Amino acid sequence: MTDRPLKSNWIRTRADRSEELLARTMKAVFTDHHPADQFLKSVFRADHRIGGRDRRLYSELIFAVFRWYGFLRQTADPALLLAGAAAAEGLRDPAVSCFLQDAGLDADRTEELFEAENPFDRLDAFRRLAGMPGGAAEADCIPKWIIPHLDFDPDAEFYRSWQTRPPLWLRVQRGDPAEICDMLRESGLTVRPHGRLGTALKISDARVNLSGLEAARQGRVEVQDLSSQCIGQVCAPKAGEFWWDACAGGGGKTLQLASLMDGKGTVLASDVREKKLDEVKRRAGLAGAADIRTAAWDGTTLPVAPGSCDGVLVDAPCSSSGRWRRNPESRWVLTPERVAELAGLQRQILGRAADAVKPGGALVYATCSFLRDENRLTVEAFLAAHPDFKPEPFVHPLTGGMVPGRLQILPEDGDCDASFIARFRKEA
Repeated sequence: MTDRPLKSNWIRTRADRSEELLARTMKAVFTDHHPADQFLKSVFRADHRIGGRDRRLYSELIFAVFRWYGFLRQTADPALLLAGAAAAEGLRDPAVSCFLQDAGLDADRTEELFEAENPFDRLDAFRRLAGMPGGAAEADCIPKWIIPHLDFDPDAEFYRSWQTRPPLWLRVQRGDPAEICDMLRESGLTVRPHGRLGTALKISDARVNLSGLEAARQGRVEVQDLSSQCIGQVCAPKAGEFWWDACAGGGGKTLQLASLMDGKGTVLASDVREKKLDEVKRRAGLAGAADIRTAAWDGTTLPVAPGSCDGVLVDAPCSSSGRWRRNPESRWVLTPERVAELAGLQRQILGRAADAVKPGGALVYATCSFLRDENRLTVEAFLAAHPDFKPEPFVHPLTGGMVPGRLQILPEDGDCDASFIARFRKEA
């Protein structure tokens, strides 16, 4: 422990709370299997003494620890974890000196941690200060067991992409995109439409309060990641068609399908969780999408007549590995056994949902994953069991090039989540 005097009371309090809250969050994630964001929300709701500024600090620090955990997990000391993560992220908060002090390190050397521009160099500076062996290898960004489950050779750009916080993507549900961009900019947001998908709007202000935006209150924009928006684009529903969104969740892609048909068709949204369907109804009402219906589905008995759908979308339950930028703790709790379990479930759901496609109709399979077990291998198993379905080429939504039936989108492709999309056509 250094002889450096303790910081002022409020800085000391924030540091103590950060360390205590990190320890509790790590137990919630690694022992109790709760998502970090949901656990933190419950803590903040229960303790009204924690103001908005402190909530942001605690959240940033804790998610930074999970983001850089692959390089720091040799220690269980919350103070060391927080100091290392803050250095990597460049979070210059006065509490960092307290973290170093609590870990028995020289708090006078705090500024050294922030001298380098590159986060990996800052991380190396921290490791030297903390006496940790070795340098920061980029491959430590993700668990090593993941590598054999990839269909591609990961490069430095792939690894580094998981170490950055994602932007917020909005989708224009209704109205003129240019007019909505103006509305959002008048609210003080930095808005950039995607070069090819004009209804996809990138918001750089990560802390935007959507409930305060007029466009959101009017149901004119929806939160939907760019890679997720690509799924609806690959579906490419036509006016007057009947589509079934078999695993609709909260209804983001259900609303997108309805928007792409310009209200001239029908979309049935299903999910095993009926409370999710209540959210679909609420969002559809706000958006004025009268062409959306809902029905619960347990994955067995179809909620539609066999062979009755022009198109079926199966955005299957998956590992959500593609969302590791948003939920960095997830990468450290996923297991090969869980991936195998999910792959079996995906094949079951996809095979059953295919029965709803009419002759000549389309079937789209999607995940927010980059693991071959859930993607290519699931597609190959489906095609082997269903010879009446064939892969159908489609246009890559982000580049305009043709894709031979399936597509893997990675974060570096559009500053977005990772998603996998496959499109099939049933023989007429």
